[in-house]
Amino acid sequence: MVMLDEPPATLSLEEHASNPRFKFFKSPIFIGVLIFFLLLIWFIGYSSYLGYQAYQSGLKTYGVAQGIATAITARNLQDAQSKLTDTKNALIETQDLFGKLSYLSPLPFLGNYYKDGTHAFAAGLKSLDAGELVLSSLAPYADVLGFAGGEGLPEFTSTEDRIIFIATTVEKLAPEMDNINQKLGEVSSELSLINPKNYPEKIGDKEVRAKLVTLQSTVAGMVTSLSSFQPMVKLLPDLLGNPEARKYMLLFQNNAELRPTGGFLTAYATLKVTKGKIEPGVSEDIYTLDSSFKQKVPAPDPIKKYLPLVYTWNLRDMNLSPDFKLSMDTFTKYAKTASEMPEVDAIIAIDTEVPVRLLKVLGPIGVPGFGGKFSAENDPRCNCPQVIYELENIITKPTYEIRVGRKSILGPLMNSMLANIMGSPKSKWPEFFNIFADSIREKHLMMYFYDSNKQNAVEVLQAAGRITTYEGDYLHINDTNFAGAKSNLFVENEVNQEVSIGEGGAVTKKITLTYRNPAPGSNCNLEAGQLCLNGTLRDWIRVYVPKGSVLKDVKGSEVDVTTSEDLGKTVFEGFFTLTPQSVKKLEFSYVTPAGTVSGDNYKLLIQKQGGTQTVKHTISVNGKKAINYSINSDQEIVLPK
Repeated sequence: MVMLDEPPATLSLEEHASNPRFKFFKSPIFIGVLIFFLLLIWFIGYSSYLGYQAYQSGLKTYGVAQGIATAITARNLQDAQSKLTDTKNALIETQDLFGKLSYLSPLPFLGNYYKDGTHAFAAGLKSLDAGELVLSSLAPYADVLGFAGGEGLPEFTSTEDRIIFIATTVEKLAPEMDNINQKLGEVSSELSLINPKNYPEKIGDKEVRAKLVTLQSTVAGMVTSLSSFQPMVKLLPDLLGNPEARKYMLLFQNNAELRPTGGFLTAYATLKVTKGKIEPGVSEDIYTLDSSFKQKVPAPDPIKKYLPLVYTWNLRDMNLSPDFKLSMDTFTKYAKTASEMPEVDAIIAIDTEVPVRLLKVLGPIGVPGFGGKFSAENDPRCNCPQVIYELENIITKPTYEIRVGRKSILGPLMNSMLANIMGSPKSKWPEFFNIFADSIREKHLMMYFYDSNKQNAVEVLQAAGRITTYEGDYLHINDTNFAGAKSNLFVENEVNQEVSIGEGGAVTKKITLTYRNPAPGSNCNLEAGQLCLNGTLRDWIRVYVPKGSVLKDVKGSEVDVTTSEDLGKTVFEGFFTLTPQSVKKLEFSYVTPAGTVSGDNYKLLIQKQGGTQTVKHTISVNGKKAINYSINSDQEIVLPK
């Protein structure tokens, strides 16, 4: 007979209570642990909920903020001001939600991130305050800048009226700029309290730490730049001929034949400005000026070395210093003794990039005395803008005829462009402002004033082409075409920098310079009578690095590289040739002095040569993944060590 197990006996409550395992669940330790885990679950859940709310609000704020850029792009001042107010309200809402996480502040790990968040929100709000000041300051100039939506603002019937208005009122911006600069200073102070080292270098494939360092550096630079701009604002009326007329020399640098300050000095023109009204003056070939220069100045060593059979120093070759002011000091010192040198208050140097950019906005234009149209459209004969081909054809093509003043085409061309700018609708004015601002920043337009106060103002504005001092690593590469052909139209440059930071802040560095000329060569025989654009480049190269640097090795130079000092830098000087459809590489390995790098970051200033196009720089620090930069202006680079 099969016996079934007896059902388990039911224990009473008293018997459960007396069970040792049950007693554990009633113990203070268990209850404390349970409460801790329950609180932890609540803490994580509540914090996640608040964090998610703040995140969603942040996305909303970002979306609203994009409306500011849209309104500015559409040139609607009132809409931009409205969107800025909406963004500020949305950011305050996000800040309030984030503030509910304040209980994280005392915690040793999460507290640091919470505090960084508070600084970021404070910086954001102060940035919007600065934006409000900027828009309100620009309101009187809405029509001039091509903006719509400014009620009660002045309307102008002519471009001349707009310029006169600027000349007579712009100095009133100076006090507003003080307030804007103060707000930006507060933004910079808030951001400086965030330690980039608390954040990973990357999240996924997105740079984090480097971008934070760059943001801090950029805002700090904006504060400096705005302070620098104030002297120019105060001087602008005087520069525009108010109350007294001013005379300027436009000096044309042909950057297709690169020289130290931006191009071969090709031609010049003069203009007079009276309360914003521009009157053209003379327009001459640089050889006209040189023919009236009677002094026989011995040629300096680089010209004797790299320009054979040239024994005297011509005015057209006097821009040998990479520092535009120093080159113009030399040029004007001798040019003032030439009978054809006009009396002017300042020199404004431009290269061919300026007319190309202006013609992209203006469209094709005619020039009195020269047939056909000039435009920025691509010309297949050179795969370059049509205006450049036509200018080179007029200026440089060999001919058996004597063409007096053939290079004076540039003056009438600029006069025609100025006339077309003056007749353009106000909607195009922002584009013209951007062209001149970008041309200054990229060193396609540089200024030199005889008056020291005005010169100081343009130097502070970084519109004077100066080689500057810098605390940190430094690089300026200066190329000089001593061949006569216009091969810089076709040459492409790249720079690779390998940086190793040693004890004491010395930098061991190798830079590799790559020059490519992918275009076919021209027939440059004089007997052929053809346009010689792409011939062999004969390049006198100078590499400016921190003073005291020691050259360890060099490859690629066709002469022995020499080391010297110039402009407060150590200079490595070499020479190479580059034929059409070929590639040339040069390598310089050197060590900078101790103390070049200090603190937690590697800082480098790259100064661009005037007249050059964008150059790709690839930089790696201490073996880390290389970062690419497109350098089209002087640029400070700050990277974690």
